[in-house]
Amino acid sequence: MKRIILVYNPRSSKHSLIATEVIKPAQKLKGYAKGKFEVKKAPVEENAKELAKILEDDDLVVVAGGDGSATMALNAAMITEAKVTLAVIGYGNFNDMARMLGKKKFAEVIEDFEGGKTKKLYPLEAMVDGEHFRYAGCYFTLGMFSESTEVFDAPKTRDNLKKGNKSLAFSVVTLAKWYFKNHRKEFLPADIKMNSIPMNRKKMQKNGKVNTFSGKHVSDVMFVNGKTVAKVMRGGDYWKNPKRYYVAFGRLKSLFRLATFMLKSMISRIPGHEVENETKIEFSSPTEVEIQAEGEYKKMELSEFRVKKAEKSITVVV
Repeated sequence: MKRIILVYNPRSSKHSLIATEVIKPAQKLKGYAKGKFEVKKAPVEENAKELAKILEDDDLVVVAGGDGSATMALNAAMITEAKVTLAVIGYGNFNDMARMLGKKKFAEVIEDFEGGKTKKLYPLEAMVDGEHFRYAGCYFTLGMFSESTEVFDAPKTRDNLKKGNKSLAFSVVTLAKWYFKNHRKEFLPADIKMNSIPMNRKKMQKNGKVNTFSGKHVSDVMFVNGKTVAKVMRGGDYWKNPKRYYVAFGRLKSLFRLATFMLKSMISRIPGHEVENETKIEFSSPTEVEIQAEGEYKKMELSEFRVKKAEKSITVVV
């Protein structure tokens, strides 16, 4: 008998919906042994290691939650030796993982899993000072966007989220207030360096500046693997590709530059370029930087940050 492992956060602002729409239907599901994993108030890596320990071959791991729970489960699936299938049902603010794989209800996940509607997901892997940091299915960001994520963990914001099914407008207004209060800060040092090779080599030779990058006045660097970043910015289907991903950077401390960047990101695509090699960001001295992977952030002192496509893929329900 196959097992279904339900992953959810009991402290989620939408836990009551998850209980009604996912937990109860899962309990009534026939033909599966059932298990559950409650996300603890602990770092992503700690939760991922605990989840990885209980996974077995052929498990269906269903995440009912936001991008934080989804990225934790993805990391567990990447580090376990068991061959599992991952599905994500979005109950967060932005739900980039759920949007990337196709927004589904619990019954649809089971139907698609049993019907063999799965694909391979090739995550990004980040390294900090030569050591593995984390896997991400959709994106990594460094800088201002990463720090802005902290606003959703503020007690007042979480209380508002728990009062009902808040719209995207609520999240946008919350972020806008944070921006006007904090945008003058120095989020990344001016002397960072980044090396990457674009897929379009003719373009690289033509402008001569794409291959090497100066970090002067840059507030954000993004490594994009999924369809969206923060729900509204368009990325691409790089999660299906074993080599390619997308790199973008922005000088977004200016309101005009931020507005232009966001407009381009929503109408066409995040301004940037495709790469298929490892991308390396170097700091001249150890620097404290905020790193975000799909809503989960961590401030670290580092000298080097690298991103590449992971060597391992996982199976996902689509």
